[in-house]
Amino acid sequence: MMRIPRFQYLGALALSAALVPTLASAQQVTAAGQQAAGEVDRYVVGQAVPEPLPGTTLLPLTLEEAMDIALEKNLNLKAARMNPQIVDYNLASARAAFTPQLTSQYSYRDAASPNNNRLEERAIVNQIGQTYNFGVNQTLPWLGGRFSVNFNNQRQSTNSSQALRNPAFNSNFQMNYTQPLLRGFRVDDTRNQIRTLGVQRQIADIQLLTQIENLKANVRTAYWNLRQAIEQIEIQRRSLELAQRLLQENLTKVEIGTLAPIETTTSETQVANAEQALLNAQIQWRTAELALKQLLAEGPNDEIYGVTINPIDVPQMTVQSVDIQSAVQRALADRTDLVQARRNLDINRLSLEVTRDLTKPQLDLQAGYSVAGQNALLDDGTTTGYRTALSQTFGFELPTWNLQFNFTYPLFMRAAKANYARAQLQLQQSIAQLQAQELNVAAQVTNAGLAVENSYKQYLAAQKAREVAERNAEAEQTRFDVGMSTNYNVVQAQTNLTQQRLAELRAMIAYINALAEFERLQRVGGGGGGAAGGGGGNGGN
Repeated sequence: MMRIPRFQYLGALALSAALVPTLASAQQVTAAGQQAAGEVDRYVVGQAVPEPLPGTTLLPLTLEEAMDIALEKNLNLKAARMNPQIVDYNLASARAAFTPQLTSQYSYRDAASPNNNRLEERAIVNQIGQTYNFGVNQTLPWLGGRFSVNFNNQRQSTNSSQALRNPAFNSNFQMNYTQPLLRGFRVDDTRNQIRTLGVQRQIADIQLLTQIENLKANVRTAYWNLRQAIEQIEIQRRSLELAQRLLQENLTKVEIGTLAPIETTTSETQVANAEQALLNAQIQWRTAELALKQLLAEGPNDEIYGVTINPIDVPQMTVQSVDIQSAVQRALADRTDLVQARRNLDINRLSLEVTRDLTKPQLDLQAGYSVAGQNALLDDGTTTGYRTALSQTFGFELPTWNLQFNFTYPLFMRAAKANYARAQLQLQQSIAQLQAQELNVAAQVTNAGLAVENSYKQYLAAQKAREVAERNAEAEQTRFDVGMSTNYNVVQAQTNLTQQRLAELRAMIAYINALAEFERLQRVGGGGGGAAGGGGGNGGN
């Protein structure tokens, strides 16, 4: 049997005594790590709740509720809803040009003049005249005609000895009609304004529909951006907790002498980076919430600013087939900005018609009929009253007919022809612009359809990555349970799983938004929400 020297035996005992505290501490660290790993929960993305800001309460809000609030309170939409009413009032004002107008006139005149007649006995002749006139006139809403009816009455008295009838009553009834035969016969500025306002009323409705659809798209995007920002805060918070736990474990190892102090530098840097990432996530959350509140508020003092919004909807994946060719045809036929452009083209054609009409000469037919009456002089030198003049007028005893043609032709019509040529070019320009717009719409819808297909593929990839992360987390937990892994690896695997779930959530929201944007671009133009984004970068160390 081999004998151990005494000095070696004593050295072994001393080394064993020195290692006992170290091994005990290491076992405590390992036990603490096992306990920490066992306490890590398997967080499911989509359940994070924002922490209410000081002085605010938490407001659970669904996407449908958010859209309803925006449609009710959004200030831009309120202003847009007034545009059709404004056009209605403009149309009523333009139609008022064809409303009959009543006219009346009363005048009184007392004049004194020196006598300039040898037969006049008086040195100063006084004359008093009064008029009572009534009338109605109207511009007709068809063929450009205008008519007027006037009933004029006059009473005149004087102190002159030469006056045959004193007082003298005169009554006159007139009817006149003016009909343009060339220029202004088919159309004029007033009638064209009414036609144009009718088209503008349709445009106002189209613009309102566009704004409603775009507002809903913006609310949808802002809602999901806020949901992502809240989830990102949770991811960064868990990443910070993991970094802090690792740093604490390393500091413990330094205390027991199993790790060099310089090795903690990496862990400290990791904690600092995680704190900065969490701060950035909180800033993005505040920005995303403010963007949503701005769409929902009806003023700076709205109650929505006194709450912290918690978007409680979780996106649901619904796969739909995409027929890009049919979508392009639908957009070219029904999309609001194209319909609006075509309505504007109709307005240009109506204006061209007026400009072409102005190249014609002016030829007006005027027809008139009038009857007059006056009071009578009796045999005894006295006169009858106003009733006699009125009876003679409406007895049609003294009728007068007149027919007149007025012709005006500016030589060479240079100005009118130049305006007409310019209007033709502007119409051709509008047609070319419409064709270019149709090409852009076809490209937009095609890109939106491709975006739906691509976002679906990205979702499938994110889904596979999440499934792999789940299997990896389960495997890491199994290895830890049998002592083949560390708590850090388990927590890291679970954090990676959480990140992959968030990535899957983002991909799902991107697909939902892409599909909604694809549908929107077939109906309306203008700015919309597009795909959701801006919810923060990927969490992690």
